[in-house]
Amino acid sequence: MNVKLFLFFIVVLLGLILGGGEDLKGQKRKWYVFIIISLLILESCLRSISVGPDTRGYFYDFLRIKYLTWTDVFSSFRTAYLEGEGKDIGYLVFVKLVQIISMDFNVFLFVCALVFFVPLGFILYRYSTHMLQLVFAFSLYVVLFHIVALSGIRQQVATGFSFMAFLQFGNKHHWRAILLIFLGSFIHISLLFFLLLPLIKIVFPRWVKAIHLFSFATIPFAIIFASTIISFFASFLANDYYSVYGESESGGDAFTYIILMELLSLFCFIAIKKQNIKDNPEIGLLYAVLPWVTMTVPLISFNGAMIRIGQYFTLYMMLLVPMAIDAMFKFKVDRKVIYISFITILILLNFNSGVFHYYFFWQEPQI
Repeated sequence: MNVKLFLFFIVVLLGLILGGGEDLKGQKRKWYVFIIISLLILESCLRSISVGPDTRGYFYDFLRIKYLTWTDVFSSFRTAYLEGEGKDIGYLVFVKLVQIISMDFNVFLFVCALVFFVPLGFILYRYSTHMLQLVFAFSLYVVLFHIVALSGIRQQVATGFSFMAFLQFGNKHHWRAILLIFLGSFIHISLLFFLLLPLIKIVFPRWVKAIHLFSFATIPFAIIFASTIISFFASFLANDYYSVYGESESGGDAFTYIILMELLSLFCFIAIKKQNIKDNPEIGLLYAVLPWVTMTVPLISFNGAMIRIGQYFTLYMMLLVPMAIDAMFKFKVDRKVIYISFITILILLNFNSGVFHYYFFWQEPQI
């Protein structure tokens, strides 16, 4: 089943149906986000273990954790954080908590999907202003980020915590946000990189445009010294597991993705003016993501696994690019032409990427 083509069809068709007429109090946008997010949740939790590069491995981990006692889990904390053996033990706790409710793997996937997609849905609704923004956002998700919720379950859950933290930053509950980041880091330690967001937004709010401009100068250095940078950050961890990312190349052929992200970041820099950020605090919070998009994405030139770090920031391009379009093109007619052009390009990119084979959990044996 070509699930990405199906999702594109629903995203565009539902946008056309709900996009006409007045959207009183944002009710149409609310229903649109609810329906598309619900579809993405179902896609994530109803998949076979053959969907996604490491779902099968997580399935067997789920079975193994089933036989661990809580004593074993808490002992693993000591082993991981004092002796440096093991990784991200918070994931064991998360799985054991879900297993209190159900021992079914697809129920577990459903909980993971809720953690990821529900806060994402709140972000998309809160920071969008019209339907075309959302159609573009979901189209970009299908093309670039579709695999996030279909593989790397630890990262998926950690990213969900980053979304919750982002919402708390938006509510000016900074300590709640930081607490969520630390809690999520026990599931995937890379989430600590999301602490870079308040570093700009809270500490250097007036310099965000200048920092973004400076970040473009770091691109060649990030590519040339990617191994050194990765090893440097890994050195702060007590566990040697992550140091291998800086020692060997793996899956680093990603220059198309790097160029695309850097061009989108440059487009946002040109289109979103300092006055836009000053007039709208919500744009300012989102804009604080852009310097880190620019600086972290080049790291995958050395090791494709580093896309996990950039992912905490690149996902917000779903909203930043529409905001940039709206800032640059003031007339609705021009804006619609740009949106239609961008969405058409995304659809063509989807066709060029080949068929993504999807199977429901009942279509293949989970053994």
